[in-house]
Amino acid sequence: MAKAAIDPRMHCQPIFSLADADIWVATDADRSDLAAFCRDNPEYDVFLTGEVPDETEWAEDFMTDLPPASFNWTHTHKLIARRHQDPAKIAAILDVTEDMIDTGVGHIGLFQIATSLQGTGFAHLLYQGLQDWLASRGMDVLRLGVLEGNPRGMAFWTRHGFLETRQRQGTAPTGKIHQSHVMYKPLTPLTLDAYRLRVPRDDPSSS
Repeated sequence: MAKAAIDPRMHCQPIFSLADADIWVATDADRSDLAAFCRDNPEYDVFLTGEVPDETEWAEDFMTDLPPASFNWTHTHKLIARRHQDPAKIAAILDVTEDMIDTGVGHIGLFQIATSLQGTGFAHLLYQGLQDWLASRGMDVLRLGVLEGNPRGMAFWTRHGFLETRQRQGTAPTGKIHQSHVMYKPLTPLTLDAYRLRVPRDDPSSS
């Protein structure tokens, strides 16, 4: 199946909008702003890797990292949110993939809000907009991982209807080992057993 990092039709206008923000596909022109976002919001990366990230390398990784080809995905989208009252700054970054492992499975690989906007309600509005957009593109179930030791993240995703299907151990590029809660959310009726048949790696019995 052909793969594309981005849909080339999505450069000229926001892919979706909120009342006070527009969400765009990130381009090379956004790299300096992405580096600034990394510099101003290092907390998640420090938690994940144990190190303060190099902002230039971080921006490069965000723009170029792709899921394994064996996951048979169709499109991955590197997205940024800019608020109307401060469009020069990136308010959030998102990395989402369509048809991950099975047709209709949307994977949220990264959903990071600027530290200054956490607790303002912006994240909830952004997630709802993202969910609606993915549903409009044919995704009928969403999946993501939440790192162990991130109770705020677990509370956020649980509030939005995500359910845990398994736990998985991973290793950051720095060698730091972490445990993650793999979660899923059906956008149409779907039992846990039926979901695990579609995405076998999210069954606890799989390796």
